[in-house]
Amino acid sequence: MMPPQLDLEVVREQVESLVRPGRVPSGAGGWLRIGKDLAHSPALMKAATGSVAAGAGRVLLSVNQEGGRLSALDWPEAVQLPGAAALGAAGSPELAEQAGAAIGGQLRAVGLTWNLAPVCDLATVVNSAVSGRAFSDQPAVAARLAAAFVRGLQGAGVAGTAKHFPGLGGAAADPHLQTPVLDRLLRGALAPFEAAVEAGVASVMVGSHIVRDLDTVPALASAQVVGLLRDRIGFEGVIVSENLSIPAVCNPLGGLATAALAAVTAGVDMVMLDSEISRGHHGAVPGTGARRRSAVVDALIDAVLGGRLDPAQVARSAARIAAMEGQFGLAPAAVLPAWGQANETAEQVAEAIAAAAVRVPCGGHLLPLDLHGRSVALLRVPDAGERKADSARHAPDLLPSLVGEHFPVGSLPLGGRIPADAGAAVVYGYDTGRGPDGFSLAAACATGLAGRGVPVVQIALGDADELTGSRADVLIAAWSPHRATAAAVASLLTGRTAAPVLPAERSRP
Repeated sequence: MMPPQLDLEVVREQVESLVRPGRVPSGAGGWLRIGKDLAHSPALMKAATGSVAAGAGRVLLSVNQEGGRLSALDWPEAVQLPGAAALGAAGSPELAEQAGAAIGGQLRAVGLTWNLAPVCDLATVVNSAVSGRAFSDQPAVAARLAAAFVRGLQGAGVAGTAKHFPGLGGAAADPHLQTPVLDRLLRGALAPFEAAVEAGVASVMVGSHIVRDLDTVPALASAQVVGLLRDRIGFEGVIVSENLSIPAVCNPLGGLATAALAAVTAGVDMVMLDSEISRGHHGAVPGTGARRRSAVVDALIDAVLGGRLDPAQVARSAARIAAMEGQFGLAPAAVLPAWGQANETAEQVAEAIAAAAVRVPCGGHLLPLDLHGRSVALLRVPDAGERKADSARHAPDLLPSLVGEHFPVGSLPLGGRIPADAGAAVVYGYDTGRGPDGFSLAAACATGLAGRGVPVVQIALGDADELTGSRADVLIAAWSPHRATAAAVASLLTGRTAAPVLPAERSRP
């Protein structure tokens, strides 16, 4: 069945209006955004990317498909993989490589050729912007998994991106909202980036944070930081900036065009402009995003013509981009993998990751639940939605139906009491926010229900720190709200699979 023609016409109009031949140096291409409002299914995305390639030649089309918290391809039919935190819990480079390959297969199947993943930061600060998106707080573990993910992703024909150089580990501030400032890099912070480069990663994203012992300006505008990546680590591929369209990223550098010029002057090959600008968040006037992107191009061209930007440097950047485009770019009439097969493979990999990642740090001996014919009361604690970069909070709530296949289930409202006919209570949530004591609302709810003669289970579908301080009888760290993980958790509760045995079960996290 052919996709709706109207959507493809909109894409063609964008190509014609945004790509200006002759204004951008040869090999650097133009720019275009294909939003999910235009391509709202795999079939339509494939048709749209094919249309772009046919009109513009070989092209790089980037996307944020990390798995877990940040997954741009969140169509209902698309399988979502658990993210880096789950891979870190599983601790398997083989699974990390399979995850990269599965995501790469899905992306390539719809014509997307450049993934802005993996996150190579260290997961050292709870509730930071990279919570759940980083592999581990241990440099050696993060390095092994990052390299494996890159090998899988690029083996599937999709360029990878190690981000956010030189490492956001240790930063509590969300760079989507303000500029994080670190006094120094954490010990081992560079190790995951070094491993990704050794694995042949095509691009590295430089962050918007400041590392004071390296420079006093944001990393993406620092020649010292770029020099560290080029000279010490030896990276020869494409360096891309963090998303300059985010006000918190560009405003500290004087605005969008000024920030772009500062980044390129520092040695960044490509500046990223997307998200807020392309979606019109800077104003409702049609064409605002296109005009702002044009202003960036004009500022860079004026800097070259005015002698403030070395043309030889621009030529070197264009050559790097052209080389990445030649290796990974979508060619006209390219033969792409079948979406159905790629999605089926992703489902198998997601199930394997979920089975290996779900952990029971407390109360494993109480699983499976023995309800003696009674029901289980389910309490879903609402998501706080505090993280800017997070699409997983929109995942459907699948646990009631999955548990309901085996046990009678009932709902339990916030502040309610466990019904007399319930044999257990299950409290779960994804990102439920913090109370005055620093513990999650889910932990507070579970604690309030505990000690009443009925087993209480708390499940963290996001970060495991949701379990901290909970007095529930059983604690389950699941790392992901998506289908494969929800099914793995339901299997633990109902006895279809045994609770994983930890090296040493702790009484409380």
